[in-house]
Amino acid sequence: MESFIASFKDSFETWGYVALFVYCMGSGYVGILAAGTLATLGHISLAASIIIAATGNFAGSSLLVFLTRYQKKDFERFFASHRRKIALMHIWLKKYGAILILFNKYIYGAKFLVPVAIGASRYDLKKFLIFNLLASVIWATSLGLLAFYFSKVVVELVESYGQYSYVVIGVFLTLVFGVLWFSKKAWAKTYHQSSPK
Repeated sequence: MESFIASFKDSFETWGYVALFVYCMGSGYVGILAAGTLATLGHISLAASIIIAATGNFAGSSLLVFLTRYQKKDFERFFASHRRKIALMHIWLKKYGAILILFNKYIYGAKFLVPVAIGASRYDLKKFLIFNLLASVIWATSLGLLAFYFSKVVVELVESYGQYSYVVIGVFLTLVFGVLWFSKKAWAKTYHQSSPK
């Protein structure tokens, strides 16, 4: 039994990192948050998870920019159906520049659209790659550390308060999901108010 558990842990550590890289190519939060939680439990390395997540995120965003810029014909249908959103991203890119590249990874709905808008524009690719690398490192580090330390607090609560700790955790998770829900609604409202007609 112990050899089976050791074998499972080894394969999880190997394939878990691969899955994290692939998942973070799409700028998904769940992969790096899960990695931070697993690092708290000692299953994987937090530093390796952050590096892999940042690398995957950088690769995914950069690939999307290059594909959009150099394979425009393949994206024409997407451009037609998301014309207003891409136009809004162009306006935001002119207005906020590098700040938008740095923070778009946290903005619901913009994680995919900003690289597409950059690829469709004449934005300098070298400049984008530098800011994208910085943004990917900040994104992976902040979310990885957040998950790691939050999980640590949860483990300490469970150890300290036993069954009653689940009530505190439940209330906290409800608050987190409430904030996420309201941020999604705020994004939708902002998009509709500022999108070009």
